[in-house]
Amino acid sequence: MKKFKLTLGLLVITFVALVIYQNRAYFFAKQTLSLVIVPEKFQWTAPAIENVAYFGTCLIIGILIAGYIGLVSKFRSMKNIKQLNKTIISQNDTIESLKAELETFKQNNYLEDGSTNNENFLPESDQILVENQDTNYKQEEVQQSVNLNKA
Repeated sequence: MKKFKLTLGLLVITFVALVIYQNRAYFFAKQTLSLVIVPEKFQWTAPAIENVAYFGTCLIIGILIAGYIGLVSKFRSMKNIKQLNKTIISQNDTIESLKAELETFKQNNYLEDGSTNNENFLPESDQILVENQDTNYKQEEVQQSVNLNKA
């Protein structure tokens, strides 16, 4: 990939040099720039410079602007990366503390005696109601299936 970029860059430079060489009458002709802010009050005229100097100046200004924008975006990215790394570190600390807390709960005798079943936490009257509801539902289901078979 590095050789490809180098070759492509050389081709572009060769093409630009060829265009300038073939049109050297235009590029080496001298031009003046004038600036008029308020008619007849302020007028400024630059000394005569070759057109290739104007093109080169515009190219350098463009490179400087693009470099500034790239530098600013790089600093923003670095700031964003630092913030995200801080977030990762804090989340890893939270995960480690939660794992340690989970280990303490796993080692607790309350959970080891098999009382993790939710039905053991319900009062006796609620367990009976749940069991009666399940059996009533099954009886209704059986009656519906019987009625469907008779029809």
